[in-house]
Amino acid sequence: AWFIWSHHSSVNEQISMYLLSRVVVGLFKLLAKKGVKPFASVNYARVYPVFAAAVWAVVMWLYECHPDVLQPSLTASMKYLYADTNTWDRARETFLPSAASTLVVGSMLWLNRAAPRTLLDLTKRL
Repeated sequence: AWFIWSHHSSVNEQISMYLLSRVVVGLFKLLAKKGVKPFASVNYARVYPVFAAAVWAVVMWLYECHPDVLQPSLTASMKYLYADTNTWDRARETFLPSAASTLVVGSMLWLNRAAPRTLLDLTKRL
């Protein structure tokens, strides 16, 4: 692992962070499975909403108070979600379909021109 992952790059960092989160959750589940307190009395499905809320609370706090410590791609995503989308200068991109989505929907309608209502009927797709 040292020879492959010790070189710092943005890709290696992303993979390592992804793995770290999976490993931490896996270790908590292992501790619960082994009967280690307090993990043994915790049901992951019931704790998940608190876990997710806590993660987002920390992300929001860091983004608002210390954005310089976040990874640049996370800062950019948070900026897009919470700053850039709060303005109406992007109304065309927000409310009008892109050329690609218009082409896809148009193609679907043309290919299924005998019954366009069936495209929206989800009961026939199950």
